[in-house]
Amino acid sequence: MKIRLYPNKEQREKISQHFGSCRLVYNLFLDEKIKAYKLGNNLSVYDLKKQLVPLKNSDSLKFLKSVDSTALQNSVLKIDIAYKNFFRRVKKGEKPGFPQFKSKHKSYQSYQTSTSKMKEKKLYLPRIGSIRGKFHRGIPKGKIKTVTVSREANQYYASINYDDNLPETMTYNNGKKIGIDVGIKVFASLSDGSKIEVNKEHDLTKNILQMEKAQKSLSRKKKGSNNRFKAKIKLAKKHLKIKNKRMDFLHKTTKKLSENQTIVVENLTIKNMSKKDGERKTGLNRLILQQSWGKFFELLEYKLKRNDGELIKVDPKYTSQKCSKCGYIDNKNRLTQAKFQCKSCGYEANADYNASVNILNSVGITDYAS
Repeated sequence: MKIRLYPNKEQREKISQHFGSCRLVYNLFLDEKIKAYKLGNNLSVYDLKKQLVPLKNSDSLKFLKSVDSTALQNSVLKIDIAYKNFFRRVKKGEKPGFPQFKSKHKSYQSYQTSTSKMKEKKLYLPRIGSIRGKFHRGIPKGKIKTVTVSREANQYYASINYDDNLPETMTYNNGKKIGIDVGIKVFASLSDGSKIEVNKEHDLTKNILQMEKAQKSLSRKKKGSNNRFKAKIKLAKKHLKIKNKRMDFLHKTTKKLSENQTIVVENLTIKNMSKKDGERKTGLNRLILQQSWGKFFELLEYKLKRNDGELIKVDPKYTSQKCSKCGYIDNKNRLTQAKFQCKSCGYEANADYNASVNILNSVGITDYAS
């Protein structure tokens, strides 16, 4: 559960102190772990946590004593997680992404606490106090495990992870099996003949234009000036607005789709699709990234699992060139972006719909609109 927080001035100062302290501890210990690794040593997360107490007792860092101790411990834990993710990606042959030092200049800042609780319909954060919040889905009823406090574009949020004692699997689905072909003009075409398009409420055209205008305004401001600082916050708010609208659309769309038993999609390598290789235009790259297909598949997968469903990813090869009726493959079958006509059997259909049926058929399922 993610909620909006409304801290007062004193609480905002304390939250900022937590951001800074957790960032400091993370950077100090990451540097220490890197140096130890170069010398052939390995510092475990327990080795690093043992150093927290003497660190807080040092003359120069005594201010760390006024910060939630679990927040500092979680900062150390994040280093361990970052390293494990790094080696996992190396093992799989993916882009490694070595752990990076945290910067205070980023719009997004956060820290995680493990000892938060609800007090009189307010969220209580250790060392900070009870903060008003906007609970859209009601007050969390259950034991709070962790709370991630974040600030983005001068707005404060709390992501609450709590145990509601409900089963993880909701075991609700309609038993249907569908294939989905994602696109740019039409967000998704389904093998049942339906389409998912971005409605007026979630259209980002106006927001993107406003964001680009704010970006140009920022570039004209003198570095280090107060006006540049204000322009930077304004731009961050524009980015946040786009992010929130996009996520709202994706959550609502995936919630509805997750009612199906099985969904089959293409296993797209989005990073490769949007590479600046001299052949693709910048505008197309931007449109591909704006669709957020990766996040769409990620949300869809966990929501399907929750409903006892399944997401299957298949090889995208020839899905747009293959006839879903006779199986004939020819790049000339796709006459235009929208029209498909088989050169062998003469079958005509919407190109995206034909692709979605091929995607479904690729796993031996033929539950689609005739």
